[in-house]
Amino acid sequence: MERCAVLRLDAQWAKVRSGRPEAAPRERERMLTDLIAALAPHAVHDLSLTARLGLRYSDLARHHFDIGRRVDALAAVDAAVRHGAEPAGHDPEHARWFARALISQAVYLAEPLSDDLGLPRYAFHPQGEQPGTEDRLAGLAAVEATHRAIAVWESLDQGDPRNREGLAQAHAFLGDRLEELGRPVDAAESAVRAERAFHAAWTVPDPSERAHAAVLEHLGDQLERRLRRCPFDGGLTQLHKRELLPHRLLPLAVIAGRIEGLAPDVIAEGLALERAEVHRILRARCWRAVWRFDVCAGDGSWRPMAFPWRGMDAVTDRTAAAVAADLTDAFLHSPDRPGEAARWRFALWWDEEDHWDGSRFRMTFPPGTDPS
Repeated sequence: MERCAVLRLDAQWAKVRSGRPEAAPRERERMLTDLIAALAPHAVHDLSLTARLGLRYSDLARHHFDIGRRVDALAAVDAAVRHGAEPAGHDPEHARWFARALISQAVYLAEPLSDDLGLPRYAFHPQGEQPGTEDRLAGLAAVEATHRAIAVWESLDQGDPRNREGLAQAHAFLGDRLEELGRPVDAAESAVRAERAFHAAWTVPDPSERAHAAVLEHLGDQLERRLRRCPFDGGLTQLHKRELLPHRLLPLAVIAGRIEGLAPDVIAEGLALERAEVHRILRARCWRAVWRFDVCAGDGSWRPMAFPWRGMDAVTDRTAAAVAADLTDAFLHSPDRPGEAARWRFALWWDEEDHWDGSRFRMTFPPGTDPS
Protein backbone atom coordinates (compact mmCIF):
# COMPACT_ATOMS: atom_id res chain seq x y z
CA MET A 1 0.00 0.00 0.00
CA GLU A 2 1.30 3.45 -0.93
CA ARG A 3 2.33 5.84 1.84
CA CYS A 4 -0.51 8.28 1.09
CA ALA A 5 -3.04 5.46 1.23
CA VAL A 6 -1.65 4.35 4.60
CA LEU A 7 -2.00 7.88 5.97
CA ARG A 8 -5.61 8.04 4.72
CA LEU A 9 -6.30 4.75 6.49
CA ASP A 10 -4.71 6.17 9.64
CA ALA A 11 -6.90 9.29 9.38
CA GLN A 12 -10.00 7.08 9.12
CA TRP A 13 -8.97 5.25 12.27
CA ALA A 14 -8.35 8.55 14.08
CA LYS A 15 -12.01 9.47 13.46
CA VAL A 16 -13.22 6.12 14.78
CA ARG A 17 -10.90 6.47 17.77
CA SER A 18 -12.53 9.79 18.65
CA GLY A 19 -15.98 8.16 18.45
CA ARG A 20 -17.04 9.58 15.06
CA PRO A 21 -18.35 7.31 13.66
CA GLU A 22 -18.95 4.69 16.34
CA ALA A 23 -17.68 1.18 15.68
CA ALA A 24 -18.24 -2.14 17.42
CA PRO A 25 -15.24 -3.62 19.31
CA ARG A 26 -14.70 -6.31 16.67
CA GLU A 27 -14.70 -3.73 13.89
CA ARG A 28 -12.29 -1.49 15.80
CA GLU A 29 -9.91 -4.40 16.28
CA ARG A 30 -10.08 -5.29 12.58
CA MET A 31 -9.35 -1.71 11.55
CA LEU A 32 -6.39 -1.49 13.92
CA THR A 33 -4.96 -4.82 12.79
CA ASP A 34 -5.22 -3.80 9.13
CA LEU A 35 -3.70 -0.38 9.85
CA ILE A 36 -0.76 -1.84 11.76
CA ALA A 37 -0.10 -4.29 8.94
CA ALA A 38 -0.16 -1.40 6.44
CA LEU A 39 2.12 0.82 8.52
CA ALA A 40 4.74 -1.82 9.32
CA PRO A 41 6.55 -1.96 5.92
CA HIS A 42 6.80 1.85 5.72
CA ALA A 43 7.99 2.17 9.31
CA VAL A 44 11.27 0.38 8.57
CA HIS A 45 12.90 3.48 7.05
CA ASP A 46 10.56 6.29 8.18
CA LEU A 47 10.80 7.50 11.78
CA SER A 48 7.54 9.41 11.52
CA LEU A 49 5.66 6.28 10.51
CA THR A 50 7.60 4.22 13.07
CA ALA A 51 6.26 6.54 15.75
CA ARG A 52 2.74 6.29 14.32
CA LEU A 53 3.04 2.51 14.27
CA GLY A 54 3.91 2.62 17.96
CA LEU A 55 0.90 4.87 18.59
CA ARG A 56 -1.44 2.42 16.89
CA TYR A 57 0.01 -0.49 18.84
CA SER A 58 -0.86 1.56 21.94
CA ASP A 59 -4.43 1.87 20.66
CA LEU A 60 -4.57 -1.89 20.09
CA ALA A 61 -3.23 -2.52 23.59
CA ARG A 62 -5.92 -0.28 25.08
CA HIS A 63 -8.57 -2.16 23.07
CA HIS A 64 -7.35 -5.53 24.37
CA PHE A 65 -7.15 -4.29 27.95
CA ASP A 66 -10.64 -2.77 27.88
CA ILE A 67 -12.19 -6.12 26.88
CA GLY A 68 -10.21 -8.12 29.45
CA ARG A 69 -7.29 -9.44 27.38
CA ARG A 70 -4.39 -8.36 29.57
CA VAL A 71 -1.83 -10.72 28.00
CA ASP A 72 -2.64 -9.42 24.51
CA ALA A 73 -2.56 -5.86 25.83
CA LEU A 74 0.93 -6.38 27.25
CA ALA A 75 2.19 -7.83 23.99
CA ALA A 76 0.78 -4.90 22.01
CA VAL A 77 2.08 -2.23 24.39
CA ASP A 78 5.54 -3.88 24.34
CA ALA A 79 5.48 -3.37 20.57
CA ALA A 80 4.34 0.23 21.09
CA VAL A 81 7.28 0.94 23.41
CA ARG A 82 9.73 -0.81 21.11
CA HIS A 83 8.65 1.19 18.05
CA GLY A 84 8.28 4.46 19.94
CA ALA A 85 11.71 4.64 21.59
CA GLU A 86 13.84 5.85 18.66
CA PRO A 87 11.41 8.43 17.21
CA ALA A 88 10.99 9.90 20.71
CA GLY A 89 14.51 11.31 20.53
CA HIS A 90 13.81 13.24 17.33
CA ASP A 91 10.41 14.88 17.77
CA PRO A 92 8.60 16.26 20.86
CA GLU A 93 5.21 14.95 19.74
CA HIS A 94 6.64 11.48 19.23
CA ALA A 95 8.25 11.71 22.67
CA ARG A 96 4.84 12.46 24.16
CA TRP A 97 3.39 9.40 22.42
CA PHE A 98 6.25 7.30 23.78
CA ALA A 99 5.83 8.56 27.35
CA ARG A 100 2.12 7.78 27.27
CA ALA A 101 2.85 4.28 25.96
CA LEU A 102 5.19 3.71 28.92
CA ILE A 103 2.46 4.84 31.34
CA SER A 104 -0.02 2.47 29.69
CA GLN A 105 2.49 -0.37 29.91
CA ALA A 106 2.84 0.29 33.65
CA VAL A 107 -0.94 0.28 34.15
CA TYR A 108 -1.34 -3.06 32.36
CA LEU A 109 1.60 -4.62 34.23
CA ALA A 110 0.25 -3.56 37.62
CA GLU A 111 -3.36 -4.61 37.01
CA PRO A 112 -3.28 -7.72 39.29
CA LEU A 113 -2.18 -5.55 42.22
CA SER A 114 -5.54 -3.72 42.34
CA ASP A 115 -8.94 -5.00 43.44
CA ASP A 116 -12.29 -4.74 41.66
CA LEU A 117 -12.68 -1.14 42.83
CA GLY A 118 -9.26 -0.18 41.49
CA LEU A 119 -7.80 0.14 44.99
CA PRO A 120 -4.49 -1.50 45.93
CA ARG A 121 -4.78 -5.05 47.25
CA TYR A 122 -1.52 -5.16 49.19
CA ALA A 123 -0.78 -1.62 50.43
CA PHE A 124 -1.13 -2.72 54.01
CA HIS A 125 0.74 -3.95 57.06
CA PRO A 126 4.16 -5.51 56.24
CA GLN A 127 3.02 -8.77 57.87
CA GLY A 128 -0.22 -8.79 55.89
CA GLU A 129 -1.04 -10.57 52.66
CA GLN A 130 1.60 -9.99 49.99
CA PRO A 131 1.46 -10.38 46.20
CA GLY A 132 2.84 -13.48 44.54
CA THR A 133 6.33 -13.36 43.04
CA GLU A 134 5.10 -12.93 39.47
CA ASP A 135 2.73 -10.09 40.35
CA ARG A 136 5.36 -8.36 42.49
CA LEU A 137 7.90 -8.50 39.66
CA ALA A 138 5.26 -7.08 37.30
CA GLY A 139 4.65 -4.29 39.82
CA LEU A 140 8.35 -3.48 40.01
CA ALA A 141 8.51 -3.42 36.19
CA ALA A 142 5.54 -1.03 36.23
CA VAL A 143 7.41 1.32 38.56
CA GLU A 144 10.43 1.21 36.25
CA ALA A 145 8.29 1.97 33.17
CA THR A 146 6.75 4.93 34.99
CA HIS A 147 10.19 6.26 35.94
CA ARG A 148 11.15 6.01 32.24
CA ALA A 149 8.06 8.04 31.34
CA ILE A 150 8.96 10.70 33.91
CA ALA A 151 12.46 10.93 32.41
CA VAL A 152 10.94 11.47 28.95
CA TRP A 153 8.62 14.23 30.18
CA GLU A 154 11.48 15.90 32.09
CA SER A 155 13.61 15.95 28.92
CA LEU A 156 10.99 18.00 27.05
CA ASP A 157 10.56 21.78 27.05
CA GLN A 158 8.87 22.67 30.34
CA GLY A 159 7.72 25.93 28.80
CA ASP A 160 5.11 23.87 26.93
CA PRO A 161 2.05 23.33 29.19
CA ARG A 162 1.44 19.93 27.57
CA ASN A 163 4.79 18.74 28.86
CA ARG A 164 4.26 20.15 32.34
CA GLU A 165 0.87 18.47 32.56
CA GLY A 166 2.28 15.19 31.22
CA LEU A 167 4.99 15.25 33.89
CA ALA A 168 2.40 15.93 36.59
CA GLN A 169 0.29 13.00 35.39
CA ALA A 170 3.35 10.73 35.37
CA HIS A 171 4.09 11.58 39.02
CA ALA A 172 0.46 10.79 39.86
CA PHE A 173 0.75 7.41 38.13
CA LEU A 174 4.02 6.70 39.94
CA GLY A 175 2.18 7.19 43.24
CA ASP A 176 -0.40 4.61 42.17
CA ARG A 177 2.29 2.06 41.29
CA LEU A 178 4.17 2.61 44.57
CA GLU A 179 1.00 2.32 46.65
CA GLU A 180 0.20 -1.00 44.96
CA LEU A 181 3.55 -2.33 46.15
CA GLY A 182 2.82 -1.40 49.77
CA ARG A 183 4.99 1.74 49.87
CA PRO A 184 2.59 4.40 51.20
CA VAL A 185 5.30 6.88 52.19
CA ASP A 186 6.82 6.90 48.70
CA ALA A 187 3.32 6.96 47.21
CA ALA A 188 2.40 9.97 49.33
CA GLU A 189 5.57 11.75 48.19
CA SER A 190 4.58 11.18 44.55
CA ALA A 191 1.08 12.49 45.21
CA VAL A 192 2.53 15.69 46.73
CA ARG A 193 4.87 16.15 43.76
CA ALA A 194 2.01 15.53 41.34
CA GLU A 195 -0.22 18.02 43.12
CA ARG A 196 2.52 20.68 43.00
CA ALA A 197 3.26 19.89 39.36
CA PHE A 198 -0.40 20.29 38.39
CA HIS A 199 -0.56 23.64 40.18
CA ALA A 200 2.54 24.69 38.21
CA ALA A 201 1.04 23.45 34.94
CA TRP A 202 -2.12 25.46 35.59
CA THR A 203 -0.46 28.68 36.65
CA VAL A 204 -3.72 30.48 37.35
CA PRO A 205 -6.35 27.73 37.47
CA ASP A 206 -9.81 28.86 36.48
CA PRO A 207 -12.11 28.06 39.44
CA SER A 208 -14.78 27.10 36.94
CA GLU A 209 -12.49 24.62 35.17
CA ARG A 210 -14.15 21.40 36.29
CA ALA A 211 -11.53 19.06 34.85
CA HIS A 212 -8.71 20.74 36.76
CA ALA A 213 -10.73 20.87 39.95
CA ALA A 214 -11.65 17.19 39.63
CA VAL A 215 -8.02 16.16 39.16
CA LEU A 216 -6.85 18.14 42.19
CA GLU A 217 -9.71 16.79 44.32
CA HIS A 218 -8.84 13.22 43.31
CA LEU A 219 -5.16 13.78 44.14
CA GLY A 220 -6.10 15.28 47.49
CA ASP A 221 -8.24 12.25 48.35
CA GLN A 222 -5.45 9.88 47.31
CA LEU A 223 -2.90 11.77 49.38
CA GLU A 224 -5.06 11.66 52.50
CA ARG A 225 -5.64 7.91 52.09
CA ARG A 226 -1.93 7.27 51.67
CA LEU A 227 -1.01 9.43 54.66
CA ARG A 228 -3.44 7.44 56.79
CA ARG A 229 -1.42 4.34 55.88
CA CYS A 230 1.95 5.90 56.74
CA PRO A 231 3.64 5.14 60.07
CA PHE A 232 4.15 8.25 62.15
CA ASP A 233 7.84 7.85 62.97
CA GLY A 234 9.94 7.47 59.82
CA GLY A 235 6.93 8.11 57.62
CA LEU A 236 4.96 11.24 58.39
CA THR A 237 7.87 12.76 60.30
CA GLN A 238 10.25 12.23 57.39
CA LEU A 239 7.80 13.67 54.88
CA HIS A 240 7.46 16.73 57.13
CA LYS A 241 11.24 17.17 57.43
CA ARG A 242 11.56 17.04 53.65
CA GLU A 243 8.74 19.58 53.24
CA LEU A 244 6.56 16.96 51.54
CA LEU A 245 3.71 17.14 54.02
CA PRO A 246 1.34 19.95 52.99
CA HIS A 247 0.52 22.35 55.82
CA ARG A 248 -3.21 21.73 55.41
CA LEU A 249 -2.62 18.07 56.30
CA LEU A 250 -0.64 18.63 59.49
CA PRO A 251 -3.80 18.00 61.60
CA LEU A 252 -4.18 14.63 59.87
CA ALA A 253 -0.59 13.77 60.84
CA VAL A 254 -1.28 14.78 64.45
CA ILE A 255 -4.35 12.53 64.57
CA ALA A 256 -2.38 9.70 62.93
CA GLY A 257 0.18 9.83 65.69
CA ARG A 258 -2.50 9.77 68.36
CA ILE A 259 -4.31 6.84 66.73
CA GLU A 260 -0.99 5.01 66.69
CA GLY A 261 -0.75 5.50 70.47
CA LEU A 262 1.79 8.31 70.72
CA ALA A 263 1.65 10.94 73.45
CA PRO A 264 0.91 14.52 72.37
CA ASP A 265 4.41 15.67 73.37
CA VAL A 266 6.00 13.04 71.12
CA ILE A 267 3.73 14.10 68.25
CA ALA A 268 4.67 17.75 68.75
CA GLU A 269 8.38 16.94 68.65
CA GLY A 270 8.05 14.76 65.55
CA LEU A 271 6.19 17.43 63.57
CA ALA A 272 8.03 20.45 65.00
CA LEU A 273 4.79 21.86 66.44
CA GLU A 274 4.04 23.65 69.67
CA ARG A 275 2.59 21.33 72.30
CA ALA A 276 -0.37 23.65 72.74
CA GLU A 277 -1.10 23.42 69.02
CA VAL A 278 -1.10 19.61 69.13
CA HIS A 279 -3.48 19.63 72.12
CA ARG A 280 -5.72 22.11 70.33
CA ILE A 281 -5.87 19.90 67.21
CA LEU A 282 -6.64 16.79 69.25
CA ARG A 283 -9.48 18.57 71.07
CA ALA A 284 -10.93 20.10 67.90
CA ARG A 285 -10.55 17.26 65.42
CA CYS A 286 -12.09 13.84 65.53
CA TRP A 287 -11.37 10.70 63.53
CA ARG A 288 -13.86 8.16 62.29
CA ALA A 289 -13.48 4.70 63.81
CA VAL A 290 -14.98 1.94 61.65
CA TRP A 291 -15.26 -1.57 63.08
CA ARG A 292 -16.50 -5.03 62.21
CA PHE A 293 -16.88 -8.29 64.10
CA ASP A 294 -16.96 -11.46 61.98
CA VAL A 295 -17.99 -14.98 62.93
CA CYS A 296 -16.42 -17.99 61.22
CA ALA A 297 -18.92 -20.18 59.38
CA GLY A 298 -18.66 -23.93 59.01
CA ASP A 299 -17.03 -23.64 55.58
CA GLY A 300 -14.25 -21.44 57.01
CA SER A 301 -15.57 -18.16 55.57
CA TRP A 302 -16.14 -15.07 57.72
CA ARG A 303 -19.65 -13.68 58.13
CA PRO A 304 -19.97 -10.05 59.28
CA MET A 305 -22.23 -9.42 62.27
CA ALA A 306 -25.03 -6.87 62.25
CA PHE A 307 -25.14 -3.46 63.98
CA PRO A 308 -23.84 -2.55 66.55
CA TRP A 309 -21.01 -4.99 65.89
CA ARG A 310 -20.48 -3.49 62.48
CA GLY A 311 -20.54 0.28 62.57
CA MET A 312 -18.69 3.56 62.89
CA ASP A 313 -18.41 6.53 65.22
CA ALA A 314 -16.52 9.80 65.58
CA VAL A 315 -13.69 9.63 68.11
CA THR A 316 -11.79 12.50 69.73
CA ASP A 317 -8.29 12.26 71.23
CA ARG A 318 -8.25 8.48 71.62
CA THR A 319 -5.91 5.79 70.35
CA ALA A 320 -7.02 2.91 68.14
CA ALA A 321 -6.06 0.48 70.90
CA ALA A 322 -8.27 2.27 73.43
CA VAL A 323 -11.28 2.30 71.10
CA ALA A 324 -10.71 -1.37 70.26
CA ALA A 325 -10.50 -2.28 73.95
CA ASP A 326 -13.89 -0.71 74.65
CA LEU A 327 -15.51 -2.47 71.69
CA THR A 328 -14.10 -5.90 72.42
CA ASP A 329 -14.99 -5.60 76.10
CA ALA A 330 -18.58 -4.73 75.18
CA PHE A 331 -18.68 -7.66 72.75
CA LEU A 332 -17.34 -10.15 75.28
CA HIS A 333 -20.10 -9.18 77.72
CA SER A 334 -22.83 -9.10 75.08
CA PRO A 335 -25.51 -11.77 74.57
CA ASP A 336 -24.61 -11.57 70.87
CA ARG A 337 -21.24 -13.15 71.49
CA PRO A 338 -21.08 -16.61 69.83
CA GLY A 339 -20.52 -19.77 71.85
CA GLU A 340 -17.16 -20.68 73.37
CA ALA A 341 -16.38 -23.06 70.51
CA ALA A 342 -16.99 -20.44 67.86
CA ARG A 343 -14.26 -18.49 66.11
CA TRP A 344 -14.63 -14.76 65.71
CA ARG A 345 -12.45 -11.83 64.76
CA PHE A 346 -12.49 -8.08 65.10
CA ALA A 347 -10.96 -5.27 63.06
CA LEU A 348 -10.89 -1.49 63.50
CA TRP A 349 -10.16 0.90 60.63
CA TRP A 350 -9.53 4.60 60.37
CA ASP A 351 -12.12 6.40 58.25
CA GLU A 352 -13.41 3.52 56.08
CA GLU A 353 -13.79 -0.25 56.19
CA ASP A 354 -11.10 -1.83 54.07
CA HIS A 355 -9.11 -5.04 53.68
CA TRP A 356 -8.35 -6.94 56.89
CA ASP A 357 -4.62 -6.18 56.65
CA GLY A 358 -5.35 -2.47 56.37
CA SER A 359 -6.94 -2.22 59.81
CA ARG A 360 -5.45 -0.16 62.63
CA PHE A 361 -6.22 -2.90 65.17
CA ARG A 362 -7.25 -6.52 64.67
CA MET A 363 -7.57 -9.71 66.65
CA THR A 364 -8.81 -13.26 66.12
CA PHE A 365 -10.34 -15.51 68.79
CA PRO A 366 -9.01 -17.95 69.65
CA PRO A 367 -5.60 -16.55 68.73
CA GLY A 368 -3.84 -18.39 65.93
CA THR A 369 -4.15 -19.04 62.24
CA ASP A 370 -7.03 -17.46 60.36
CA PRO A 371 -9.26 -20.48 59.53
CA SER A 372 -10.27 -18.94 56.18
